[in-house]
Amino acid sequence: MNGLIEVKNLRKSFGRHEVLKGIDLTVNQGEVVTLLGPSGSGKTTLLRCLNFLEKPNAGTLRIEDDEVDLRKVSAKQMLAMRRKTAMVFQNYDLFLNKTALENVTEGLIIARKVPRAEALERAASVLKKVGLAAKFDSRPYQLSGGEQQRVGIARALAVNPAVILFDEPTSALDPEKVNEILDLIRSVAETGVTMIVVTHEMEFAYDIADKSVFMDFGEIVEQGNPKQVFGNPLQERTKQFLSRFTATKRPEYFI
Repeated sequence: MNGLIEVKNLRKSFGRHEVLKGIDLTVNQGEVVTLLGPSGSGKTTLLRCLNFLEKPNAGTLRIEDDEVDLRKVSAKQMLAMRRKTAMVFQNYDLFLNKTALENVTEGLIIARKVPRAEALERAASVLKKVGLAAKFDSRPYQLSGGEQQRVGIARALAVNPAVILFDEPTSALDPEKVNEILDLIRSVAETGVTMIVVTHEMEFAYDIADKSVFMDFGEIVEQGNPKQVFGNPLQERTKQFLSRFTATKRPEYFI
């Protein structure tokens, strides 16, 4: 079965340091994939390579029907592939001088050439969906961290991407706001949106995933059904990483 996204032998180096060492990954339509692993394992770099915030050094990438050779991908090809993705950043990455509504419409109007009236209608709709109907005119400094992240999620939803990439979306939040954003991401997943999520929230990662991927030192160590990866990992390194979480659960939790 061909996936919506297919990554083959993706490599990325910064100088002499090879951060991604030949990544192979398939993501199917409507699937939620969680990327797990210690800090520095290459999870965020992989996300950034998928939407060309970082340019990979080698490999191939296919999203939907478009496939590129990453050694010789052109600027035009990168832009076309980037438009198939949307990123939700850990630090929100909002325009500080623009309202919530403008933060959502900006990319639609400037980058995607959506007519202004349509962009405003689409932005209002997604802001309402994420619980910000009363915050259209608020600027980031007037919003809590959780509300800013809701704007970030609304911005991603507005472009109707093939896949949404979440880079540790709760890491900058106050503890009491974490569950609100996790619940929102769950509700987005239930609509059938394809998602790749980097997170250190293990219970959330287990609950939401159709596929769990464990990375370490720039490689995929193990991937598969979350019940297998969490409950009966095949690799000792996976078992070690997940042990703090799995030790708190009864065996039947993973059945």
